[in-house]
Amino acid sequence: MDEDPDPTTVRRLVFVPFLPGGSGTAASDGGPTGATADPDDGVRAAASGRGGARVAVPDGPVGPHLPAGDVEPGEHWLLDASRRIPMLTAGFRAQRIHPFAADGDTVYAWLDGDRYTGTRPHRRVRLVVDDPAGIARRLAAAGRTEQATALRDGHRSFLDQDESSYYADNLRLLEPAYLRGSTPQAGSGFGGDAALWRTRRGIIMNGIDRHGTFLDVGCANGLLAESIQSWAAERGLRVEPYGVDLAPRLVALARRRLPHWADRFDVGNAIDWRPDDGQRFTFVHVLLDLVPAARTGDLLRHALDTLVERGGRLLVSVYQGPGGSLPGAAEQVSRLGFPVAGASTTDDGAASTAWLDS
Repeated sequence: MDEDPDPTTVRRLVFVPFLPGGSGTAASDGGPTGATADPDDGVRAAASGRGGARVAVPDGPVGPHLPAGDVEPGEHWLLDASRRIPMLTAGFRAQRIHPFAADGDTVYAWLDGDRYTGTRPHRRVRLVVDDPAGIARRLAAAGRTEQATALRDGHRSFLDQDESSYYADNLRLLEPAYLRGSTPQAGSGFGGDAALWRTRRGIIMNGIDRHGTFLDVGCANGLLAESIQSWAAERGLRVEPYGVDLAPRLVALARRRLPHWADRFDVGNAIDWRPDDGQRFTFVHVLLDLVPAARTGDLLRHALDTLVERGGRLLVSVYQGPGGSLPGAAEQVSRLGFPVAGASTTDDGAASTAWLDS
């Protein structure tokens, strides 16, 4: 598909969900569970690779099948149904959603996300893992030849996605989703309250050890930059906040929320943005999934080479929901060949931060 479908015409969705590392899942039978909001709903968490893709399918009574469902009245196919259906049919939490085919009022899309075991409504499933060709054979053997074809097409689209399309996926989903938020936390992609926000994001403060400046790359509505300034002050540290984000409307929101710092928030892409005046920062914070997996090393090098001041510190965070399979920040940074100076992780593993000294 060259462009998104008209939202008013989409009635049904069929998904090919890919797990971190390029693996995909298909749904099994199981009961819905959970009833409360997930604290990390909406947070950018999964940064899938492209090679070695695998698909996980059920061994339930109805046999293997891809997650699918109808768009309910009042739902937007992308912002609502594409998050609800994978959770309730496959226990899968989508982070990026990319349509690749349409047949009448049915849209086929692949998902970039992870398994989910938290408190939001979801379905427990037993998944059997195989490569795409193996899963396609299982689907065909179960009489689901159309789904087998969809899986192959979705896998091809997933592998062929270019960098500009990756950023477009993030922008088209996250910007409107965050703007829908009714709390500062939701406007920064976090579904919990202020107390849980501090628990999950406060670990970043373990890497803040002096006075200086703090740049949040992927700042959304500016809440993290604002929080770091406040939390640092509690420790007697003066930290001046700054932010940059790919989404223009989120930057505009940050400027409205924090008018006294309005000139400190800018629009730009994490992979190549730099301040017009050449300013560098004592602390720079990034998320690995701001860029495609193949560019994460470039992201860190760019930050260290052009954004972090001499003697400063790059803070790298990884966020994921309950049941997520991503390695922590320290492990991922080490795998990329960068020396880790320190790290901190929440007790539940939902958030981790590693830091590199310049």
